[in-house]
Order: sequence, then C-alpha cells, then structure tokens
Amino acid sequence: MPKRKSSSSDDENRKKHKFTKSVLTDTTNITKNNNPNEEQITWPQDAVLQLISNIEENIPSDDNLSFHTRLEKLNWENIAFGDYSPKECQDKWASLCKQVRKYRLLGEIATDIRQWVTNPKVRPGAKHPDKPKQPKNSYMFFFEAKRSEVMAQNPDLHPVEVSRKLGELFKNLTMKEKEKYEQLAKIARQEYLEKLQVFYEAHPDLVPKKTPRRGKSYEGPEKPKTPFELFVKVESEKEESEVSRYVVIQKCRERWNEFSDKEKFFWINWAEEEYAKYLEDLKEYIKEHPDYEPGKLKPLLNKNEQKIKQRASGKPQRPPKGPYQLFLKMMMETDEIRKINSRDCVNYISDKWRACSEEEKAEYRTRVEQMWLEYDSKLEEYIATLPPEKRDQVREEESRNKKIKSPTVAPKIEDQPKERLEKPTMPPSNEYKFFLSVYKGKEKPETIWKAMTKKEKEVFATKLNELRRKYIADYELYLKSLSREELEKLGESLAASCDSSSESESDMEAED
Repeated sequence: MPKRKSSSSDDENRKKHKFTKSVLTDTTNITKNNNPNEEQITWPQDAVLQLISNIEENIPSDDNLSFHTRLEKLNWENIAFGDYSPKECQDKWASLCKQVRKYRLLGEIATDIRQWVTNPKVRPGAKHPDKPKQPKNSYMFFFEAKRSEVMAQNPDLHPVEVSRKLGELFKNLTMKEKEKYEQLAKIARQEYLEKLQVFYEAHPDLVPKKTPRRGKSYEGPEKPKTPFELFVKVESEKEESEVSRYVVIQKCRERWNEFSDKEKFFWINWAEEEYAKYLEDLKEYIKEHPDYEPGKLKPLLNKNEQKIKQRASGKPQRPPKGPYQLFLKMMMETDEIRKINSRDCVNYISDKWRACSEEEKAEYRTRVEQMWLEYDSKLEEYIATLPPEKRDQVREEESRNKKIKSPTVAPKIEDQPKERLEKPTMPPSNEYKFFLSVYKGKEKPETIWKAMTKKEKEVFATKLNELRRKYIADYELYLKSLSREELEKLGESLAASCDSSSESESDMEAED
C-alpha cells in the first residue's frame, strides 16, 4: 500500500504540537526545580507588604498604561526602604509576579463594562459630532481657491508638490493680496466662536475643565494679573456661567488687538494698581507666615504695553537711531510698500536706500540730528515732572539704550554698503521633512517612510546634517554682507517676534 503524501498543513500541525510539547516540558522542569515558596522565606511578610504599599504609592492616580510599560517607568529609588536596595526590591517584585496570573477573566471585564455603562467616561480626544470644526485660516482659503488652477497648469505634479507650490505662492503674496484671505479667515473665526458658544451651552458637560498645574501652591495672596488677563476676567464675569469662558477669551483677544492705546492704557493703569496692592498684601502675609516663598513673578507689562504707558504718561517717543532707520520708517508708512511681499520689504527698502544720492542721505542725517535734539529737550521736561526716586531710573535706562552717534562724520570705507548676498534657505527641521522635500514618487510618502529601515533613514539624517552645516556657513556670510542698518533692522524684527510669542503665552495662561 503506497504511503500517503503528507500535506503542508499536517507538517505545520506536527511542528506546532512538537513546539508546544517542548514548551510544556521546559515549564514543568522550571516549576519542579524552582519552588516559588522557597524564595519568600528570605523576606518577612511585613517587608513584602511594605514593598507592595510602596509600589502602589508610586502608581499615578490617572494611570492608563499597561502593566509592563508602567513597571518600566517606576523609579525604584523611591520604592526602596530599610536595608533593601532598589535592585533587591525590583528582583523581589519580579519573583512575586510569577505567583499570580497577568491575564483578565471574562467576569472581570464584564464587571468593568457594567461600571462604564452606568458611568461612561468620554475618551480623551474624542469629538462630539455636533461640535463645530476649527475655522479655516487665510492659507486654507487661498489653498482652496488656487488648488485647481495650479493642478490644471501642472497636471503631472504630485499632490505633495502641489501643496508645496501653493505654500510658496502664498508666502510671495503682497500684504494687499493677503488682505482678502485674512478677512475671510476673520469672518470664519467669528462664526466658529458663535457656534462654539451655542454648542457649550447645549453641552455644559463638555466644557474644558480648569485643571490646576501640578505642584502649584495656592497659599498667599492672589498673584497680580496682566492688563489683558484683567480684561478677560471682567468680561468673563459678565457671562451668566462658565460655559462660554473659552469663547470669551478668544473674543477678548480679538477685541484687545483692535483697542487703541488710550483704551489699553486704562487696563495697564488698573493692572499696576493691582500689582501695588499685591505687594502690600504680600508683605503682611509674609509677616504672618515667615516660611512662605512667593516665587518668581512674570513681567506685568510686555514691551508694547510699556511703550503705550510711556507715551500716555508724557514721555517723548524715541526718534530713529540713524538716517537709514528714518528712511525705513517713512517707507513703511507709504502705500508703495503695501504692494511688496512682506518678506522682501527690507531688501526692497535697502536697495532704495543704496540708490539715494549722498545729498539725500545727508538730508536724512540732518533730520535725525534735529529729531534727537528735540527728543533730549522734551525728555528733560518729562523727567522734571517725575518723582525724585524715578528720575535717576529713567536717566539710567536712557544712558543704557542710547548709542553714541556721529552722523556728521563721513562713514568709513568698511561702513560703506557691500554687495549683499541672498539669504540662504533654511533646511527642513527633521529627517522626514527632508525626505518629503526630495521625494518624487507616486506612492504616499508617509507609507514609504514607515517602510524604511533605520539604516535607510540614517542616510537622510546624514544628508540633512550636511545641509545644516552648509546653511550655518552660508548664513554667516549673508550676515557679513549686510550693512549696519540692515543688521539693526534684523535684530528689531527678531525682538518683535519674541514679543508676539510672549503675548501668546499670556493668552494660554489666561485660559488656565
């Protein structure tokens, strides 16, 4: 009788049976050779219970990690006690874990489901179907308006390249051209806030909760608020409930940005009064609680608010530092500059300055000298109106900020305008973005990137590092090619960006 040919499925079943048998045999041998009760003899029961209590205390109350992941994150230095080292505690816990099962029974899961049904918890990040979507920004409106046009002009272009091309087109728009899309974005934002307020009123349980920061102390007098935070507080109190607080903050920011200096000065003055009151309350509180440490206070006013305060209090406005700064300021106020792309404004004005004759530059220099003479005279009149204790402070600030100027002296040869180099393009911020910039395939780039090995990704990391080194070297040459006026303007623009970021931080703190 011929032998029956074994199928591949039979072979697989035979291998599985053999593997299972070997595993069972190995497990049985381990159980026989290692009596679990023998190891517990070295630790008293009280010590084991203390170890368990220490581990429970180090588990966060909102823990949602798996058993193995949480175990890896434990700090055994905090768990160790008595004569037991962190390593001994960790080894003991590992041996204890072998005595219990680490899988769940159906009855346990059914009990958890019953509790969830009676008291359901919303998953973090889950969105309500009726909650309004985030509004489009100005770039999104531009993208929708121009996408079909760009694709018609470039039918073979990959969608990623289309998005990149639209991004470049948007960056090159003039301020006047951008106004249309910014206006659409502003209208969309207002509609979104109105819909969001209605939604929160209908679903008060979904209003973002105010969670105190970990480790924050609530002792002592209440910390002083910035002018904008005071404005938000007053507007929030006008609402009947806390349902629309988030919406109120967003609307307050829009109104604040439209306020005149006179309107902002009211809140600046009020914030300083509250700050002075806080310092008095703090002194009284420290007398009663000598161990209290108030901590570091954030600045009450940002740079823009400080300038508003100075102008409102009668302090004269500082004139431009030099002839080029005066020319720059006058050019920025003209209608001509509104037709120029915002990124090219400085270069455009710099070229115009180079085209000026020596007589024209001398005229600007003379005007700056006259402006500084008038400023010094008005400043002395302003200082005379201040209390004696503040006069020296203002003079010290002026001497620190004032630079030595000699506009009547002819500029040296090295100060003459040099041939300005083009500003180098900043490389991508990470390896994946660098990969996107060079990828030309038709498949989805994220799929290709995920399928790459670590070694393949390192190739992009190496090339990106080379680009970064070249960018730093090119940027240094670019800075050396700038004139003194252009370098000062670059520094002022960087300082302005820092101011805007500090304002956004104050918004976030106001929301908290």
